[in-house]
Amino acid sequence: MRARWGGLPSGLGCRVPDRLGVRIIRGLLQADQVVVQFDCHGRILGGGYDSRPQPLGQQLLILLRAGPTGGDELTDPLVQLDSLKGRDHVAQAIGCRPQSAPPAHRVVPMIWTVVLDVGETITRDDRYWANWADWLGVPRHTLSALVGAVVVDGRDNADALRLLRPGIDVAAEYRAREAAGRGEELNESDLYDDVRPALSALQAAGVRVIIAGNQTTKAADLLRALELPVDLVATSGEWGVAKPSPDFFHQVIGVSGARADETLYVGDHPENDIFPARSAGLLTAHLRRGPWGFWWADNEIVRRAADYSIDSLLDLVPIVNES
Repeated sequence: MRARWGGLPSGLGCRVPDRLGVRIIRGLLQADQVVVQFDCHGRILGGGYDSRPQPLGQQLLILLRAGPTGGDELTDPLVQLDSLKGRDHVAQAIGCRPQSAPPAHRVVPMIWTVVLDVGETITRDDRYWANWADWLGVPRHTLSALVGAVVVDGRDNADALRLLRPGIDVAAEYRAREAAGRGEELNESDLYDDVRPALSALQAAGVRVIIAGNQTTKAADLLRALELPVDLVATSGEWGVAKPSPDFFHQVIGVSGARADETLYVGDHPENDIFPARSAGLLTAHLRRGPWGFWWADNEIVRRAADYSIDSLLDLVPIVNES
């Protein structure tokens, strides 16, 4: 069952006192706690009572200890936080006075849509790079090593082909492969083992599931032919815009069926997935998978940018169920 979030009236407008009576949490907030959110100046933005862990974002989250607050206790925050009395209790608990401005509710959204990247998120790229190596007439291991080199440098994957063949027109070579009958292939063996069970479980949890990545129109048809348990398959080739362009993520939001902050984008590539999705206002999950995923998984900037860090697509199921 999807968990309920109770909104805390915002606009309290007071600063964090020297005597906090609270403790700062670094990591995940534990379940069943009262949470107050502050901006960088210490003003209260909002908060609530949650029955699920919440990852820290850029704003400071402070956890109130349950206890005496002006003679009462926050024993039923879902009721109290929707009232002026509850607003006063929270202010008293941290030792400051609320402003007289009428309360407005700030609600932390649930996840209603999960959007997944393609390459090295749901599909293995083994065949993709092997076919390119065969076409260019080089050992597969050579091209694989060059892919690793451009990953470490933070460069575009296609630069591995340009290192092998300086000046190569990748799009023209792709068309030549197709014309020669050695074009794109994709079948069940290219899927990671967790794809079908994870997608099925996400749909069973009641969220919309979408696949959207930097792929060709042919790849979109090949993916649809696999009849995955998803609501939509879309690719950059069909949209005419590719990641990391903001326009790609505007397209994602357009098909999501939910607000940007209720949509979770899942991918392995920080530059193509995590950073631009976050900039577009989406929630993000960085997947430790494939060269990009493994190499950048422990990078502090990437970990701060991602709302979630996961090792398997199955990790998405409890994230959604607890939202």
